[in-house]
Amino acid sequence: MPESFEVRSTIVLAVGVVLVGVSLTIHAFFMFVILKSQIRLKDGLLAKARGFALLMPSFLVATVFIALSSFIQIMLWAWVLRQFGRFDNISEALYFSATTYTTLGTAKHVLVPPYRALEPMEAAAGMLASGLNTAVLFAILANMGRRHSGFDEFF
Repeated sequence: MPESFEVRSTIVLAVGVVLVGVSLTIHAFFMFVILKSQIRLKDGLLAKARGFALLMPSFLVATVFIALSSFIQIMLWAWVLRQFGRFDNISEALYFSATTYTTLGTAKHVLVPPYRALEPMEAAAGMLASGLNTAVLFAILANMGRRHSGFDEFF
């Protein structure tokens, strides 16, 4: 017996809500890893670093983890969209997911109802992650400025 539009819509919304939660959980895990890596860098490799030598490794490590987190989330959303049968191949689903997650958007692909509800959910997850990324990078910068007198040399 075919599913009604309402049943499909409810399933799509439920999947979307779960995906937003999973995306933000993945991102929170990577934020934890970033903060732990900063502690290890500060106490180990960068204990005597000053100025540029202090700033760049910290930001590069954080940026690599941010990029990895984002890529995993984009792959997750693309896989779900592909499973729903909205895309013929995974590369098209990845492209759509990446442009939606980053809120770049494109008119190349448009999801039909009820799957269209997944677009703003993925964009919201991407925007929240972007805000967290910014907060963590500024926290790293503020922490360096507060704890290292040699940081003034960078400016």
